[in-house]
Amino acid sequence: MGVNERSGAPPVPQERIEPDMKSKPNTRHIAAISLVAMAAGFCICLPFDAVPWVRFLRSGFEAGLVGGLADWFAVTALFRHPLGIPIPHTAILPNNRARVTKALVSTVENDLLSKTSIRDKMKQLAVTSRLLDGVEANVRTPEAVRAIVGISDFAVRSVPLEKLVPVLEREIGRRIDSFDTAGAAARLAEYGFANEWDKKALDFVLDFAEEYVNRESTVRQLGAMASDAIGRIQTNGLMQFALNAFAGFMSEERLGETIRQLLQSQIRELRDENNPTRIGISNTMREKLDAALADPETKKSLERWKTELASRFDVAAGVHRFLEQTRERVLDYIHTDAYPNGLIIPLLEQAIGRLKADPDRTERVEAFVQDKLAGWIENNHHKIGKLIEENIAKYDNETLIAMLEEKIGSDLQWIRVNGAICGFCIGLVLAAVHLIVS
Repeated sequence: MGVNERSGAPPVPQERIEPDMKSKPNTRHIAAISLVAMAAGFCICLPFDAVPWVRFLRSGFEAGLVGGLADWFAVTALFRHPLGIPIPHTAILPNNRARVTKALVSTVENDLLSKTSIRDKMKQLAVTSRLLDGVEANVRTPEAVRAIVGISDFAVRSVPLEKLVPVLEREIGRRIDSFDTAGAAARLAEYGFANEWDKKALDFVLDFAEEYVNRESTVRQLGAMASDAIGRIQTNGLMQFALNAFAGFMSEERLGETIRQLLQSQIRELRDENNPTRIGISNTMREKLDAALADPETKKSLERWKTELASRFDVAAGVHRFLEQTRERVLDYIHTDAYPNGLIIPLLEQAIGRLKADPDRTERVEAFVQDKLAGWIENNHHKIGKLIEENIAKYDNETLIAMLEEKIGSDLQWIRVNGAICGFCIGLVLAAVHLIVS
């Protein structure tokens, strides 16, 4: 045959399955010699059949020849037609290849490797305990460390960033849309007042005011502004006389210095936390800020600000850059000694120790594993027979016969030898019985 009709695969070359003639005795030749010996003995005895003891031997050779020929026919008929003659019920294996294959598959699936036997064997293995012991014993070997690093590296590199970016972008967009800016501003203000940010802000203003007032340029500017203001005051009578006298007596420098001293005095008073004016300023700041945050227009303005701020950023590009940078950092960490030996292996050892110290949990894990194995066996058991059929289908009849003869041919040929010898012995016994009876 050229190509097998079922699988389409070319037949396996005959040279690959030929028996090793140097390592095994050629039992085929031994069987042939035994058959020739019986035939030769029978032929030699025929001319001397009148001699009683020769006739006795001839009966043995005759029976041995018949037995050898019958066994040769039977052994040959298993694999091919004897002498190439298509005798019915010969070449049994080639002519019944499909039935033999089906019977072999049925035997393996239902008897040798049945679902029940496989499940029973798996239950005896204590898979969880063996697995935990094996991992614990080998987790710190160089091979295990390389495997941990390799698997982790592969897993991190296999994360599809291009698929994660749209998901994260949508999630960030939903979070931004649902973000309560007015509520966040109110909570921020409340946090600021709780931490006395209003007092710190007022102190900052007072520090700036004090530093500004103490400048010489400020003093001159204040004096000039006060003098100009007094000069523009228009009144009558004694009040006008008094103003003119005051303006003539007070120069711009004196006016500026006087105003500075007044401002410095007010600043010092405002620094006192118990000062009524300071307390009133803080209360007013709180009231004004609370009123502003409660104003609907303020809330709308904050929402518009949030929308405008979000629109200025390319969220997708930012998320992609963040994920790429994160992946690179994770990969760099994976390839350091701290990752397998400082993180993963200690975690595995701790998990194994806790699991082994808890028999109930171990039993639950074992039950889960056995259940999954049973399901896997149930779903894949038919593949055993399919695998056998596919492997048998790879070979043509001649190759299969050669393989069988290599494995069991020696025993079959000894059947021929035993048939010839047993036939010879039986012939002698029958001849002896015949002589005794006659």
